Amino acid sequence: MRIGGLGDRPAPSSDIATALSVAIAHLGQRPAVTAHGPEGRHEQGFVSLAGWASKGANLLRDEFDLVEGDRLGVASPPGWPLAAVALSAWWLGITIVPASTPGLALTVRHVTTPGVSLTGDVLWIGDSLDGAGVPPVLGDECWVDAVTPHPDRAPTPARDDSSVAIDLSETQRGGTAEASLVATHLELLTAAASDAQGVLGILRHGDEDLLARSDAAVRLAALAVRPLVTGTASVVASAEDTGLGDISAAERVVRWLE
Repeated sequence: MRIGGLGDRPAPSSDIATALSVAIAHLGQRPAVTAHGPEGRHEQGFVSLAGWASKGANLLRDEFDLVEGDRLGVASPPGWPLAAVALSAWWLGITIVPASTPGLALTVRHVTTPGVSLTGDVLWIGDSLDGAGVPPVLGDECWVDAVTPHPDRAPTPARDDSSVAIDLSETQRGGTAEASLVATHLELLTAAASDAQGVLGILRHGDEDLLARSDAAVRLAALAVRPLVTGTASVVASAEDTGLGDISAAERVVRWLE
């Protein structure tokens, strides 16, 4: 397994599936997403994160029949499981939407994210080092348990730079689409590439749902897309962590997203 890379920054891509493929070949197991939490420090390299994304894409296609243009509801604070879920969806051209969006067939929700009324099937992610957690509803399944039996080889990707990656319009503006709340693959990649200086930190505010924020597209791109185009990790830490200064120094964080 390749540990090193061929340089500091992968070649530009116009869709996220291509960007992920390039990052795997170019960056190997260099850190992609690093999280600091109650269980300590945990990181996912580009290859391991892509492995989770591949399994997730197979799950979405084979068990839930989701295809390009479909929607996946998400409610979660930032962390590597959220990055893996987003990359799974984007690999297939599926749009990420808030979990409160009406009419969803499937939602992936963090075990502690409050205040979301869910319909359809639900898979859960958590804060343990393996991304699992104890679902609050008996019988619901964890994302990591659901994806584990699926192949590491990803299904055929969607390579359309105009595919909508994230759409916040329906829940945040009463169903009226606004350009600032809808972002394509190319727009996320372009925005991520424009912020390319060093390791970026993302502050987690308790169990706040990232998709409930008005800047959700920016923050989700910073978490899951920026590493692919810059070759540098995104670091997640609690805003309440008294050791943020030490984390910044150890991880070489140049800036924190508040």
